[in-house]
Amino acid sequence: MKKAKLLAAVLSVMMLSTIALTGCGQKAAQKAAPTELNLVEASVKTLDSAKATDVASFDIIQNTMETLTVSNNDKPEAGAAEKWESNADGTEWTFHLRKLNWSDDKPVTAKDFEYAWKRILNPDTKSQYAFFLYYLKNGEKYNTGKCSADEVGIKAVDDTTLKITLEQPTPYFLQTTSFALLAPQRQDIVEAQGDKYGALTKESISKMVFCGPYTLQDDSINSKLTLVKNPKYYNAANIKVDKVVLQDIKELKTVYQMFTNKQLDAMGGRGEYLDPLKQGANEKKWQFEQAPQPTVFYIQFNCTGKYAENTKILQSPKVRLALSLSIDRDSYVNQIMKRGIPALGIVPGTIMVNDKEYRSNVEEPLKAVMNQDPKQLFIEGLKDLGLDPDPAKYKLHYLPQDDSTDSRQWAEFFINNWKQKIGIGDIVIDSVASFDDYLKKTSEQKFDLAMAGWGADYNDPYTFIGLFKTGDGNNNGQYSNAEYDNLVKQLAIEGDTTKRLDLFKQAEEILIAKDAGIAPVFYRDRKSFIHNYVKGLQYPAFGGTYQLRYVSVEGK
Repeated sequence: MKKAKLLAAVLSVMMLSTIALTGCGQKAAQKAAPTELNLVEASVKTLDSAKATDVASFDIIQNTMETLTVSNNDKPEAGAAEKWESNADGTEWTFHLRKLNWSDDKPVTAKDFEYAWKRILNPDTKSQYAFFLYYLKNGEKYNTGKCSADEVGIKAVDDTTLKITLEQPTPYFLQTTSFALLAPQRQDIVEAQGDKYGALTKESISKMVFCGPYTLQDDSINSKLTLVKNPKYYNAANIKVDKVVLQDIKELKTVYQMFTNKQLDAMGGRGEYLDPLKQGANEKKWQFEQAPQPTVFYIQFNCTGKYAENTKILQSPKVRLALSLSIDRDSYVNQIMKRGIPALGIVPGTIMVNDKEYRSNVEEPLKAVMNQDPKQLFIEGLKDLGLDPDPAKYKLHYLPQDDSTDSRQWAEFFINNWKQKIGIGDIVIDSVASFDDYLKKTSEQKFDLAMAGWGADYNDPYTFIGLFKTGDGNNNGQYSNAEYDNLVKQLAIEGDTTKRLDLFKQAEEILIAKDAGIAPVFYRDRKSFIHNYVKGLQYPAFGGTYQLRYVSVEGK
């Protein structure tokens, strides 16, 4: 989930991902008290799945809407669709919907899915995720104004039958149908609210309808959201938690204190708190789970070089590569984060190309250029631009994710690396009021250097490689290379495993080593600490942070 998506994760899932459950029956003869969960979540931007880009927003949508399939231990199982079938080559799919109602008792129909998916592709929506549906027949053509909506490969045959036609066989297609982006939407509700649809306001929330295991209370505010069990949900009897409170808590110290006091029942560990959390797990105070994750964090460069007085230097691939090579990834992982794996590519190790693990077949591209001198490269880049070759005469601007202690620490670490290895005159940490402010500024290219992140939406390298094609809505640094774009275009239609591996390899080498369009920093892993009375808490690898529908409390 990445840009916005993973930066939300760096402020929530990585440092927080926290859940608390309280309340059980006090006496066997009494009715069980409502069960409550308290989660720490980053600031939610929107409830409109067509316009969401961040993990926090997708987390809420995922747990309040029912997609065609739902993820259970990273495998798709029946959701709104109770069954489905495809033709032999996987280009035509038919989904059969179960009886399912919206929270206002109106039925969920196949037309709600057709409308929602086409709305994402509608150029007037300006969805940054429109590219995601380019696998639909004529999806890209509709999004770029070259055909009508009626020609797109999704059609409601009747109220409970949805037919989907793809441009070509797409091995990961079924997995994508559990992604919150593809949740259904009611046309009458969306059009009645207009631009206000999905806004985090009492008025907007009160007018929304939901079809998932939870609904959102209309008294929620952005720093504290309350989900309540949806009594109209078809499987409500098996939803074990009655209420979920989501709080935006930025400081890890606060989260740690709340976790150890059992005010929160799960958290992600890192930094100075990782060792005491592990010690607590060794003493059986709580559970410890760890697993690799298909998530990468990277420095995005404003490749336009047009932000500040002398940042034209970022137009040079050599300058960008020098900045990338100057990052001490091992120290960042081992001393600052105390978790993760140093990244020398953009695609994490768990990602597959059909039946082959990508990283086992393709070496990380930065390895081939690590022996180059960053300062000399920087000087050569300045000369190529016809500029003064003295690094000390230049100033750059770093934009942190928010005003938290962690964001400041990360910024200072990178800046020290760049000053020590290259001798840049100055790197200023720009002010940012909030994560929302960060998102706005990066989307408007009001930065030189900024941390970003992306988590896989599905199990294929395209979820990472496709981000950096020219004009992509998540390509905030506006990196552009015609050769790279051509490779991405070929990858969108190529199905052969060997050919795809080679095309991905070429594209990643251009992005990371030749052009240094971004600077990979680390691949995130998951280190979760969960109190012993929490059962069934899942952290999906793809598309979201957690699944609330499977959680229960036993013996708190």
